[in-house]
Amino acid sequence: MSNYQRNTSVVVCIFAVIIIGAIGIGALSFYGTNWFNWSTASTDFHFDAEVGATTGTVTLDIDLGVGGVSIIFVDNATLLYDIDIEVQNNTLERDGNPSVTFTSNTIGLDYTAAGVNITLGSGVNYTLAVDVGTGGVDVELVDGAHIGDVSIATETGGIDLVMTDDVVILGNATFDLDTTTGAVSVIADFPTGLGGSVECAAAVGGVDITASGWVQITSNHYETTDYDTASQIVTFVIETTTGGITAIFT
Repeated sequence: MSNYQRNTSVVVCIFAVIIIGAIGIGALSFYGTNWFNWSTASTDFHFDAEVGATTGTVTLDIDLGVGGVSIIFVDNATLLYDIDIEVQNNTLERDGNPSVTFTSNTIGLDYTAAGVNITLGSGVNYTLAVDVGTGGVDVELVDGAHIGDVSIATETGGIDLVMTDDVVILGNATFDLDTTTGAVSVIADFPTGLGGSVECAAAVGGVDITASGWVQITSNHYETTDYDTASQIVTFVIETTTGGITAIFT
């Protein structure tokens, strides 16, 4: 078996573990600690839009008090967004129905507690701004995603991000992943010619960075060998106050 096949198998296995973990984080955050005894009825909401005449960069702006958020890209040039939201009925009675807006090239969702699955297409460029109070966030930059700056923050909960080498990066992008209490996991396969930097900080918890072929600047800071000469740079800033960080870069 070739080294490429072995490495691919390892990445696939790690990816599967991350996805399972993210689902668990989101589910437990949304449904609470009585997950196995949960019986409250819920209601599903669906929102979607096509790219149409939309041009320029579109920002996905999510502000969720409690819940799980999953974001994935698909190779569909006509799709602007497809969003499914599950809300417990007692939350609906208290806070009303959730709504998704699209104004000034910003897809907006601001709600108290829900499980949110978001699918974005390949027809426009996106930036991400996701803020969750208590819950998990899972982002998959795959299938030719066109992506610029990414900002993901949680107060209590995990963050998982996967990036494949078929993404299209917009300019010099910054990926800022920040949680107060929770673990952060990143797997990033850089496109050829893209420079990169990753810097991690954990006040309480371990940092594990695997960056084969990269240059170690400090114990928690690595850069690609072409960092100073590459025409484009992606900078990862990963922070947690209490929790572990695992980052794999190729």
